[in-house]
Parts: sequence; structure tokens; C-alpha cells
Amino acid sequence: MKKTPILFVCAAMMLTGCSGATATIKDKDETIMTIGDTKYTKGDEYELLKISTGSDLTMELVKQAIYKQEVKVTKEMKEKAQEQVNNYKENMENFDKQIHSLGYKNSKQYMNKVLIPSLQASELTEKYFTDAKKDIQKTYKPSKARIIQCENKATAKKALKALKNGTDPEEVAQQYMVDSAKYSGKETLVTTKTTDLSTRLINTLSKTKKAGVIDEVFTNESSGTTYAYVAVLVSNTYKDIKDDVYTTLSSDDDVTKACLVYYLKKYNFEVHDQDVFNNLKANNPEYLVSRPDLSKSDDLKKAHQII
Repeated sequence: MKKTPILFVCAAMMLTGCSGATATIKDKDETIMTIGDTKYTKGDEYELLKISTGSDLTMELVKQAIYKQEVKVTKEMKEKAQEQVNNYKENMENFDKQIHSLGYKNSKQYMNKVLIPSLQASELTEKYFTDAKKDIQKTYKPSKARIIQCENKATAKKALKALKNGTDPEEVAQQYMVDSAKYSGKETLVTTKTTDLSTRLINTLSKTKKAGVIDEVFTNESSGTTYAYVAVLVSNTYKDIKDDVYTTLSSDDDVTKACLVYYLKKYNFEVHDQDVFNNLKANNPEYLVSRPDLSKSDDLKKAHQII
């Protein structure tokens, strides 16, 4: 399948070049208002909007282009959006007046411009967890495990021995887990976003080829206290845990950005307007997928700041 580039082009914009170009509009000298001897034109209004919201509007246009390719509007989406509108009207006073104040002519336009794109965004995120499974596995190293949090290594070793003898993890936890333990032998999804477990434990669960008891005691500091952990791998086969991975990670900001970046790369996203390019470079360099060096440079700066 040939990738179709997504360029930053609005219907009202005309790009005059690729390098250092800036977008303009037709009839930019047409006066739209005056105050005293001062005139304001369409061009003045456009430049103000581009400076204040240009990159945000650009990304909204790009998302719409991606939705068109990846997530078609279905009958079910329209029905769900209509249900939302009906619910708003039942539970909100002056709903039509409120959306009119936001710039929408009527509830139908609000549904098409806001509610349906929101549903498409959710569908795209869910699709991303299938399309980009290799990226997700590499970045987040997901696995499902039954983990027991113990007070110290000595207790954890006793728990490990019981697990190796075939005792159920929840039964082992009842005997050996620390008071108010977060991990009590129940199944839980583990990813690199799980900050209260050691990197070693997360990596081990991700790389282990066979489900079962992990023959090691792991330690990690949490809130100034070092705890010991033992674990039983349930599964790290992506197809078996994908739904849990989606439920756990889909609302994470980093994942949301990664989803958009994935599809920007798929469709060779390019920005040909210098002002918008500069704004994205300063705030979201990862979206400039044709210039990965900018994102790497930004990551390097953040790393130096942490150090």
C-alpha cells in the first residue's frame, strides 16, 4: 500500500514554497474592521490566529486526515454521538445556546465537529494497539504476572520457596506479604509505566519464555522503604494480554502522543509553513517526523537537565 503524504495545507491557504515558506490567504488585504484610522484586514486576522493557535489547528487538521484514512465514520458512531447530544439536551440547560456560544451553528454541527472526532480518536487509539504491537512491546514490555510484595529478602525467599512448591500465589501472599501490600498475588499487568517495581523485574517478566515462577527475589525502593518481591509469570504473549494492555495504557499521555506519531510516520507528515514548523519544533518536535533529529535533540536536553 502506497503511503499518502499528509501535508499542512488548509483550503484557504496557499504555500509558495517548501523551504522557509509561510502560508497566506486569498484577499489578505480585504478590510474586516476599522477603529479610528486603523484598519484590520483578513491577513491581520489570519496571522494572529496562526501565531496563537496555528500549530494546534494544524494538528487537528492532520488528525482529521488520519481519521479519514484509518477510522471511517460508522452508523454506530453516529448513533452514539446522537445519544450523547440527546443526553446533553436532557441534562443541560440551554444546550443549544451554549454550543452556539462556542461557534457551532447547531447540535448537528457540534456532533460532527466534536463528538464524532472524539469517538474516532478512541477508535484510532484502540487500533494503534494492534497496528503498533511491536513498538508497544519494545517500549512498554508488557506482561501479566502474580506478584507478592514482602517486607524483606528473608521473607521473600520463604515466599519463593512456597511458590516453587506449587502453593497458590494468593495463599502464599496471605502468609508472607507485607501489611497493606499493593501486590498480593493477584493477576496484574506490568509495564515500564509500573514505577513501583524494579526495572530488572519488569525486564525479566517481559523476556521470560515460559510461564511460571520466576526463581529470583527482586527489590525496589518505594516511598523511602525497600521491599522485596517474588513473581509468577502468567503471560507475556501480546495477543493474550492486549486487551489489558489497552485498558491500562490507552489514557496515558505518552501513549497518546506515540499513537499520533505512529500514524504521522505512516503517512509521511510534513510541515511546509515555517511559522508552524517553528512552533512545533519548540513544543512538540516529536510530531515533525520528517526531522527525527529534532526530537532526539530534545530528549538529550531533557536527559542533561535530569542529570
